[in-house]
Amino acid sequence: MSLSLLPVRRSMDNSDGSSNSPDTFPDSRSESQSAPPLPRKPIPRKGHTKSRRGCFNCKRRRIKCNERHPECNHCIKAGLRCEYPANIIQTTQRSPTSQSPQEMVNLRSTPGTFTMSDMRLFHHFLITAYPHLPVGADKIWITVIPSFAHNYEYLIHSILALAASHLDAVSNANVAEEAISHRILAVKSLNEALSVPPASKCERDARMAAALALAFQSSHLQDGLFEFLTMVRGCNLIAMDESLANRDSAFHAFREDGHLATMKNRLASSQMNSVNREDLDLAAMSLQGIELLNMSDFEKSFWDILVRTVDSAYDRPVEAYTTFVLLYNIPSRWSHDEFQSFIDPNNKVAQILLAHFIAIQAVLTPILILERVGFQGVDAPTAVLGWIEGVYKNVPQSLRHHVEWPRQVSRYPFMRFMGQRQIEYYE
Repeated sequence: MSLSLLPVRRSMDNSDGSSNSPDTFPDSRSESQSAPPLPRKPIPRKGHTKSRRGCFNCKRRRIKCNERHPECNHCIKAGLRCEYPANIIQTTQRSPTSQSPQEMVNLRSTPGTFTMSDMRLFHHFLITAYPHLPVGADKIWITVIPSFAHNYEYLIHSILALAASHLDAVSNANVAEEAISHRILAVKSLNEALSVPPASKCERDARMAAALALAFQSSHLQDGLFEFLTMVRGCNLIAMDESLANRDSAFHAFREDGHLATMKNRLASSQMNSVNREDLDLAAMSLQGIELLNMSDFEKSFWDILVRTVDSAYDRPVEAYTTFVLLYNIPSRWSHDEFQSFIDPNNKVAQILLAHFIAIQAVLTPILILERVGFQGVDAPTAVLGWIEGVYKNVPQSLRHHVEWPRQVSRYPFMRFMGQRQIEYYE
């Protein structure tokens, strides 16, 4: 559900206005022996190709860099640490045996090979496609995470996966296949990494960033409900060691006295958090209708939070938000078997609960939209409401009436959730 227009694309050209080819000069030789001698002109300095991707040391010393990676010849000779402006991704020569028509690039410190299409995806992520969470912390995704993304293969693939799905949702770029390809590589690499404890604070942040990016990407997948819930649980499990309490963590803003405190302040001062009361009435009736289903204890606890969220949303937006957030956090406290049972497509009761969770999230848009105040990225359409139709088709005929209200919500125009209010805080 896009709430703002795509921003003007920024140019990726880093040109400083210099020429890529040597200067040329007129020939000063005489045209004939009888011609009078011409005044002697000073011999111009020999031109040279200016290095645009030279290292910092060569630029500072104003000498031509040979752009050798990972260290140029001048730095090796001078015993200096060689660093390049493009410290994440560096262009290299294409292999003579390569048959690919695309120029190939390598990630420093990473074994993978990436195409120029991947570089465009990386640029798209930095400009428009990064997550809006943690609230008010855009620079985490624009500066902090990219600064070490090249050290973790699962993180760079997660970033490219989200960027591709986002770009596919807001344009006709047709990069859905690339999105899945990067996702597969990211998930495989992340699973391998999670088999051992993180070796550093930076590695813990990289894991959180990758899981969060993959969770956001899941929202763009037509059948992404299972993966979305799994990645959200992963984010919570990664954060459970209280690493977010460390001020050095890139995700320190996610702590309870940070994220929730910010949202409470926004909700208390906003005039735009009034939820459609008719939708809340219908939600309450539908939840009451599924109360007698045969629920397990953990499913009952999920249902209870849904009821409390709807009840609070009438006139207590702060309480409604803090209660709703529990629906994202509680599954991470369940045992592995309980969680697997909850996301099992054959668990019809859980499927009905999840359909209500998605529908209530949509109804709470006037509250949840405040997470995006000041967000500079672009909100792309997602597939989340479409998951309800999948649930409806998956449950037996005898239970489909329990999904009728969520199904109705999935077909509402977006502005129904916003009422007649103008979305002014993006202007």
